[in-house]
Amino acid sequence: MKVFIFLTVLAVTIFTPAKASYRSPAMGRAAAHSSASPSILSFCYNDVQSECRGQSHSVDARLENCNALYGKFGRIQGKLEQYANALIDTSFKYLTVSSYFGNFERNRMGLKRLYRKLSDEAWDDAKDLINFITLRGGEMHFDERPTYWNERRELQVNEHDLSELDRMSNVLDNYKMMADEAIKIQREVTKHADLDGSVAHYFEERFFERQTKTVHTLSGYVNDLKRFFSEADASLALFLFDEYLLKSV
Repeated sequence: MKVFIFLTVLAVTIFTPAKASYRSPAMGRAAAHSSASPSILSFCYNDVQSECRGQSHSVDARLENCNALYGKFGRIQGKLEQYANALIDTSFKYLTVSSYFGNFERNRMGLKRLYRKLSDEAWDDAKDLINFITLRGGEMHFDERPTYWNERRELQVNEHDLSELDRMSNVLDNYKMMADEAIKIQREVTKHADLDGSVAHYFEERFFERQTKTVHTLSGYVNDLKRFFSEADASLALFLFDEYLLKSV
């Protein structure tokens, strides 16, 4: 008897539809529509559907949301463009300094090679950063000028006739400022509200380690030159220092 009752209850449980969990297709669509966020209109799929529903459409039609943009990149893109333009500016400044020491009057081939190396690195960094901006779906605008140039004019590379020590200290200040700006950008994209790990990782891999080493090297050169200028025969010390740079850079 107990077995019969158990089998009856089991059969009723199995073959009775669970009304609480049942939804018709119409009900499912209505629920999905009611819970949809307004941001669904910014999807690439919606752009394609809107364009294809028309009687005719052009191959030149712009699909606004069918791009490589994602995350919080739109909030930081302007600062990346400014940093790329600052790198281009410093590249030409360092190149000018390199030419200044490489002329027949100065004839400092070691310093020429050092500043040419810094110029080439800044140029390569600018190109790579521009490639990263386009990789993330952005566009490079070369009119996005860095605001920090205007805030501290003395941090720009001075083009006037300067001694080896003055010029080296000037370049050190400029390089440290660029390193500080890279840190600010990385700090901006690691905030909880503006987190973008791709940009943070890029700056860590591309800039931080080399900038740390270069700042340390340039600061050492400045202190060495300061000691050389305090010697009685500074010209010989400067010549030997320049020869060292020519062989080591």
